[in-house]
Amino acid sequence: MAKNTAKEPGQIAQIIAVFKRTIELDRKSLWIILGAVLLVLVTGTFFTTLSFVTGQWISGILLIILTLLSTFITFSLVLSRRAEKAAYASWEGQAGATGAVIQTLLRRNWRGSEQPIAGNPRALDLVYRIVGAPGIVLIGEGRQSGAQVLVDAERKKLQKIAPGVPVHSIYVTESDRAVKLSELRKTIKKLGKKLNRAEVRAVASRLTALGIN
Repeated sequence: MAKNTAKEPGQIAQIIAVFKRTIELDRKSLWIILGAVLLVLVTGTFFTTLSFVTGQWISGILLIILTLLSTFITFSLVLSRRAEKAAYASWEGQAGATGAVIQTLLRRNWRGSEQPIAGNPRALDLVYRIVGAPGIVLIGEGRQSGAQVLVDAERKKLQKIAPGVPVHSIYVTESDRAVKLSELRKTIKKLGKKLNRAEVRAVASRLTALGIN
């Protein structure tokens, strides 16, 4: 049997690919990233030069290392944020895009699925559900009217099987009441904390055990 000799791209190759893709989606990101990197680089170079001029050789060498590390870290952080923002902007208005945002939350202290729990296939109205410290969060996607019907129906089920657990409703629709896809994660994080980790696990397990969809 022939072996698959294809290798995964290295970390540098992945960073370059992300950088190129980000610039393609948002040209402004190029100048923001370059500006942040140059600011750190120029500042570090200034203090490094000053150290050598005043005869502080050890400090100068350490500042060279610190400047290089700080420049790389700044580049990585700014690129990460710009890449995320550009991706969200490109997904805006696409059916199922909310699931991609939810997937990033599930890596942390949230439970649920990036797949919708209910929907109207014809109108592409969907509702997602996740459980975390704020309680249960229902996210409606699509048309405001259709998404609200789905969210309200799910809320009624939850009030019966999880009484006392806060249920929050967020919409990613065309309505004035809705939030943009790029603001969804930030909006969810602002909901506050009502449940501890054990309670989150208990609520999520109960919903899974009962097969509530």
